[in-house]
Amino acid sequence: MGGRAEPPEGEPEGGAGGEDEFRPVVFDESFIRAARIQELSASERLSGAHRSVRRRGSRGGLPRQALALMLLIGFAFATAVYMGVRHPYPTPVSGVAANLSVQIIPLQPGPSGIPTGRSSAATGSPKPSGSGASAGTASGSPAAGAGSGASAGPTSPSGSASPTGSSTPSLDPAYAGLPNGEFLAVGDTGFNLPNVRHTEHFNHDQVFSALQTVQGYLRASSLDHDVLVGHSTDPVRDWISPGQYPQFDTSVNHPANDQLHEATGWMVRFDPDKVQLATDQVLVAPGKISYQELDSTTLQVTSDYTFLYALSPKQAASPTAQPSASATATPGAGSASGAPTATQAAPVPIVYFAVRRSLTYWLTPDDIAGRHVQLVDSVVQAGATSCDADNSAYLQPLFPVQQHAAAKPNATSGATARPGASPGATAPVTPNGIDPFDHNRSAWTVCGQLTRSL
Repeated sequence: MGGRAEPPEGEPEGGAGGEDEFRPVVFDESFIRAARIQELSASERLSGAHRSVRRRGSRGGLPRQALALMLLIGFAFATAVYMGVRHPYPTPVSGVAANLSVQIIPLQPGPSGIPTGRSSAATGSPKPSGSGASAGTASGSPAAGAGSGASAGPTSPSGSASPTGSSTPSLDPAYAGLPNGEFLAVGDTGFNLPNVRHTEHFNHDQVFSALQTVQGYLRASSLDHDVLVGHSTDPVRDWISPGQYPQFDTSVNHPANDQLHEATGWMVRFDPDKVQLATDQVLVAPGKISYQELDSTTLQVTSDYTFLYALSPKQAASPTAQPSASATATPGAGSASGAPTATQAAPVPIVYFAVRRSLTYWLTPDDIAGRHVQLVDSVVQAGATSCDADNSAYLQPLFPVQQHAAAKPNATSGATARPGASPGATAPVTPNGIDPFDHNRSAWTVCGQLTRSL
C-alpha cells in the first residue's frame, strides 16, 4: 500500500510532485489582521446578512513614514514662502548702488570773444549779495527774489513765467548788455514740470513729489548764493541721498578730474578768491524735465537747463568800499588815457557765463519719501573758459584781461592760442561750435568753441 503522500490513483496530472503549491504560504496573525476584508462568521451569515464579507476599516491610517514625509514637505514649502516674503537679508540703503558719473565740457571763447556786459561803475554793479531781491520786480509779483535761491519749498508746476507778462521780474542792471535777455526766465521761474501721470508702480503723488524734489535740488545747486560763491555745500548735500554722501564729500574735499569726483558735477560754484557775482539774479533758458519708470523700485528723472550768470573778477570789486584806495592811486596813472581819479571808480568788467547742466536722477520710494535724489549722470557745458582749465573744484570763467594776455600767435599754425591755455597746450577741440542753449543736441561732447555770444 502506498503512503499517505501517494494517493491510490497515483500522482495527479500536472501536479507539482505531490506537493501543495500553497504549502509555503504562512497565514499568520499579522497577515490576517492586515487583510482589508473579513469573511462573516456562520452565525452572521445565518442572521440574514446581505453580504458574505465585510470591509475592515483602516486602523492605522497612513503609514507613519508617509505621514512624516508629507509633514516635512509641507514645512519646507511654508518655509520657502516665508523666506520669499520676509527674507532675512538686509535691504540696501537707498542710493548705495548709484554712482555719479561726471563729464565737464569747457567751452572756450569763439570768434566774437568772451560774452560781456556793460562795465559797471562804483555806483552800480557789481552787487555781490542781496541783489536778487532788489533787482526790480513788477508790482505785486509773486516771483520777487526768485533768482536768489533763498525761497524754500518746491515750485508750482505751472512752469516758466511769460517774458511779456506783468508778473515777470525785471532784469538786474548787470544784464543791461544782454541783447536777448527777455527770452530767459529769472531764477526758479524757469523750472517747468511736465504733465504728471502715474506709472505702473508709482502713483501720481509719488511722481509729483519726485519732480518737486528734483526742482529743489536744481534750485539749491544752481541758484543758491552761498553755493555759487563757494562758501557752502550743505544746501546741496541736504538733497542728496545718504548713500551718496561718501562720493559727494570726497568730491568736495578732494576734487579730481577723474569723472567721479568733480565737485562741479554736483553743483555750480566759483572760486570766491577769484570770482564774484555781479548780481544774485540768475537767468534760466527754457529747458525740460522728464521722467520714466526703470523698474518697480526706481523712477528715473532727467533735467536739462542752461543757466546764465553775471560775473566779475574779485580783484575788481567796487572801490567805493575803500575811498582811500583811489585817493592813493599810483602817480602817473595816466589821466589822459581815462584812468580813474580819486573821485572816479574804475569800471568793473562783467562777463556772462553760461552753464548747461544735463542731469539724470534715480529715485526710489524711500528717496521720494525723504525728498532725496540719487544723481547718476552729470554732463556740464560751461563757458567761456579755457579747454585746459581745471574745473574739478570750481568753474573757471575767463575775463577780458585774461583773454588778451593769453591770445598769442601759434608757432605752428599761426592761429590764435586758446585763452588761458599754457604755451604749446593742445587740448582736443571739437571742429564745430557748441551752443549751450541748444537743448536739441546732446550735451555729450568734447571741448569746443562757444558759438552763441550773449
